[in-house]
Amino acid sequence: MRILIRSLYALVATATFAATAACNTSSQGALGPAVSTGSEKVPSGSNVPAEIFNEILPYPCYPSGTSPCPTDFEIVFAGNQTADIPTNEPLSVHENAFCPVSGSGACDPTVTYNPSSNTTTVEYSGTTLYHNRTSGQPGVHFGMMKAQNFTTNIKKLQLGTYWTYPSAPQNPVPVVSINGTQPKTSKNWKYAIVYVAGTTSPKGGSEYATWNAIGYVPNGSNQPQFTFKNYGSQTIYVTSSGIVLNQPVPTDPDCLKTPICSENLAILADLQEVNFPPPGSPSSPFVELQYPPRSKLKPMQ
Repeated sequence: MRILIRSLYALVATATFAATAACNTSSQGALGPAVSTGSEKVPSGSNVPAEIFNEILPYPCYPSGTSPCPTDFEIVFAGNQTADIPTNEPLSVHENAFCPVSGSGACDPTVTYNPSSNTTTVEYSGTTLYHNRTSGQPGVHFGMMKAQNFTTNIKKLQLGTYWTYPSAPQNPVPVVSINGTQPKTSKNWKYAIVYVAGTTSPKGGSEYATWNAIGYVPNGSNQPQFTFKNYGSQTIYVTSSGIVLNQPVPTDPDCLKTPICSENLAILADLQEVNFPPPGSPSSPFVELQYPPRSKLKPMQ
């Protein structure tokens, strides 16, 4: 799967819908070609924990009534990643800002492979976009999980994120792709929670933030090393980053068959500003990264 976003307002979260301000539009963006579901078989000798991540973005419909509201949020990945990303992720209202606050509608995004462009798109869509940050602050939050074949680092393949509209050009948003090198199997897996926030303006003001649960094998006091790349179309000016080490990974064997398991869903729900306050916030658990992202991430393409 892949992830994307941009603009200037507040940070994102993933647990309790607080505000219900909405903007209404009449039609949804078109889906791509066919959706193919991946196998849930675990490759021999692999027990890598699922990648779990989310992001916060500014609410894109301000001021109310003067700008169109998007009907889709899309995360685009290189290649055919449908074997990695489930098509039926049971997200909550805090992980899909198009999901009705009542929880009465389906919240799972679609996963589509386009052979002509050789890209996979994860699409969240609806006629109403809600403020859904757990903290109750203005803004939207989207989350997802991947790892059905446990062989691909999906974030490395993330190409971009976009708001799409029924009658307006798509609007790209910032996205930071985080990648690391770890073994395919270990008895000592832990999660590192990696946080990055940034803006597309050098004048500051966080318009994008992401929490990522990434599996790693501890090595003494050394932190795992990650690379941070920008596969979007605009320069990202990093405003904050941090890491929380030694977080437990799921113990349920079902979590190695599919990322859609109760323990992974609980981790996804925790990845937000209430349970993991950003660096600099009171009671924040984050510490400085030994290998932080550059302060200015230029587009890779």
